[in-house]
Amino acid sequence: MLSRLLCLSFFCLSSFTYAAPAAQAQPAKKAESFKSYTGKLLANKVRVRAKADLDSPIVRQMNKNDLLLVIGEEGDFYVVEPLKDMKAYVFRSYVLDHVVEANRVNVRLEPHVDAPIIAQLQAGDKVEDTICSMNHKWLEIVPPKGTHFYVSKEFVAQAGGPEYLANMEKRKSKVEEILTAAYLNAETECKKDYEEMAPQQVIEQFQTILHNFADFPEAVSQAKEGLALLKETYLNKKITYLESKAELSTTAKQELLAKHKAESGELFSDPSLKVNPDLWSKRTKDRDHLTFWDTLEESLYLSWTAFHSGKSFDEYYVEQKANATVLSGKVERYSHEVKNKPGDFLLRGDEDAPLAYLYSTQIDLDKYAGKTVTLLAVPRPNNHFAFPAYFVFSVE
Repeated sequence: MLSRLLCLSFFCLSSFTYAAPAAQAQPAKKAESFKSYTGKLLANKVRVRAKADLDSPIVRQMNKNDLLLVIGEEGDFYVVEPLKDMKAYVFRSYVLDHVVEANRVNVRLEPHVDAPIIAQLQAGDKVEDTICSMNHKWLEIVPPKGTHFYVSKEFVAQAGGPEYLANMEKRKSKVEEILTAAYLNAETECKKDYEEMAPQQVIEQFQTILHNFADFPEAVSQAKEGLALLKETYLNKKITYLESKAELSTTAKQELLAKHKAESGELFSDPSLKVNPDLWSKRTKDRDHLTFWDTLEESLYLSWTAFHSGKSFDEYYVEQKANATVLSGKVERYSHEVKNKPGDFLLRGDEDAPLAYLYSTQIDLDKYAGKTVTLLAVPRPNNHFAFPAYFVFSVE
């Protein structure tokens, strides 16, 4: 009897020992860390948000083919690094000589207390700051390390490794440098008499952009316009010069015009397209003046979206127009180099008294300088100057 019990016990123990390996749980596979990469946007007006939430404040709208650095993912969103030109803001009282004086100092997206918090700074943190031009109570800084934003996954495709973004930013700076130099040199050449013109070097600058920077379509388009205007100006001066010397026959003139038309056809799909003769001055004005006002308008729009989530730039301006004011007076360029000036034009009333500062990203106010007009405009910050400031929608 005892031997039978021992055998039974040995059999049960053997069965349990044999089954154990089959029941043993497999070790969990270690999750791979996210590999950062350069993302390319697949649509226009893609919203970069402060959090991984469709109701989160909009940080910025970006367009198709824009690039950003993707460093992670959260649900239906990719985590992205702040854009190169992005700024953040801290209240001025908390910073002394570029050093943070308190703990848990909020870093905000815009220079006001209702703006979204995107990071925090601690006592002793050092910042490179400048006084905010829109609100002197705030400091403008680069977003602190560790700040990140979110973009919906459906609008992002991988374009290359993280180094691709840095390389493309270098190429963008290079093409902008060449384009600026080409426009300045072309404008200088076009002011010369025909006998003094030597446009070949400038032509080569424009052609460098056309041949080597096809991945920057906006720069290519501007290079085509600049090259076409340079060639057209050179041709017209050449014809005038030769005619004045009685050295140009009708046949030779027609041949020159035909050659120019053929070259224009190589630049544009529509050879009859007219190049703006004010292209040089327009680019200079855009570069020197409109960039600041565009940035200011974008900043005001983003502040507005904090209370109107999901609304577009167009919807913002619809609301602004609904609250617009009709103003009348004579437009005058405000050319004084004054820091934080609230407009680059003045509106003068009766007896030439100043009424308001003006600016616009929609209307070329230069065309109305010296004229008495009626404006549709909406108030803007006047930066504590003597008169109110307005953004102009339309002129009559």
